Amino acid sequence: MHMRMAVAALLTVIVLGACRKETASSKTSDPTASPDGGLVLTPVGYMEKSKVHFVGEGYHLSVVKGRLLKVEAKSGRMIEDFGEVKPNDERFNIRNAGHFSNDIVPAAASGWIAYAYWSNPNTTKPITNFTTNWVVPSAPSTKSTQTIFLFNGMQDGLTSTSYIIQPVLQWGPSAAGGGKYWAITNWYVSSSQAFFGSLVTVSTGTSLQGVMKETAVSGSNYSYNSSFTGYPAASALQVNNVPQAFWAAETLESYGVTRPSTMYPPNTDVALTAIQILQGTTNASLSWSTAQATPGSAQKAVVVSNSSPGGEVDIYFR
Repeated sequence: MHMRMAVAALLTVIVLGACRKETASSKTSDPTASPDGGLVLTPVGYMEKSKVHFVGEGYHLSVVKGRLLKVEAKSGRMIEDFGEVKPNDERFNIRNAGHFSNDIVPAAASGWIAYAYWSNPNTTKPITNFTTNWVVPSAPSTKSTQTIFLFNGMQDGLTSTSYIIQPVLQWGPSAAGGGKYWAITNWYVSSSQAFFGSLVTVSTGTSLQGVMKETAVSGSNYSYNSSFTGYPAASALQVNNVPQAFWAAETLESYGVTRPSTMYPPNTDVALTAIQILQGTTNASLSWSTAQATPGSAQKAVVVSNSSPGGEVDIYFR
């Protein structure tokens, strides 16, 4: 874990639940493909279709002897072996994409437009809970082929070997399904594979709470669960025996937005509120930093409060 500690040191500069369940969308058999074909869209950009997988209720992911497995939760039986956990292909590495003017960026995410981030400076006191509340915005006035992701997420660093776990609100299509409406599911993306739960349609004005929890620790291996409070367990994801997630973010990500004035929601912004990050039973001392793909653009993250609980980051569309 010495690499993780080194990254943590470097980064010192550096989701009230929805009460009602809504209609579950079936997993698409024809996920959104990239313009050049052969790839599908995930919350960390386009990936090969064969590397993006649905994980249904009653199953979880687990890293065993360096291999990523799908396991039946009830029996512990291995269902599928997704192979060795290995670094991303360089084409998924934003450090080489030229989208940002500095290196304080997530390695795999090619469409992060505006976000706030915080790196836990003390990995001997791991993040055990990260929650954020927000309200589903209005639909964009131009309903084209764009995809918009909004989420809070946690990573084990910013290198090409890093993973992210995240409860995601999306407008538009992705590998998980979707269309010209808002929907939610949870994602885990390793360095070379992406996984998602059942997609659930939600309406404008719905209150969401995205939650990531540490569920177990064994030596240097950590287990996490990502979910939306009040929504079907089928949409949640459990991943076991991965490195400690110490980097947290509140993020707007998008693809195919060619006219920001009409292809983002008409809302001025979305408020990500009631942010709480716990280290055990203690609230973390937060100091959020912000970044945006295009400096000076309307799409930006603004830190309203560094409190935990009660923190707030506003993501502006216009």
